Amino acid sequence: MQISLDIKDDVYKTLVDSGIDMHSKIEEFLQTLVEKKEFYENKTYFHKALEDIELGRTELLNQKEYENIMNDFEKTL
Repeated sequence: MQISLDIKDDVYKTLVDSGIDMHSKIEEFLQTLVEKKEFYENKTYFHKALEDIELGRTELLNQKEYENIMNDFEKTL
């Protein structure tokens, strides 16, 4: 996939003269955007889960229930 950018001539010359690998920098920037999006999606998910627990819409497992579920799960692996 190709992307075109409009960059002012003086800015482009400065970037080229500085030796910055623009391809790598753009890829890093795009990866950061993806990570931020995932972070906010996860933050929203966990905030909702915490709210559900605090409001009693979701009930937490006690330690014994958790261990039983995990033991059953491990047996299926």
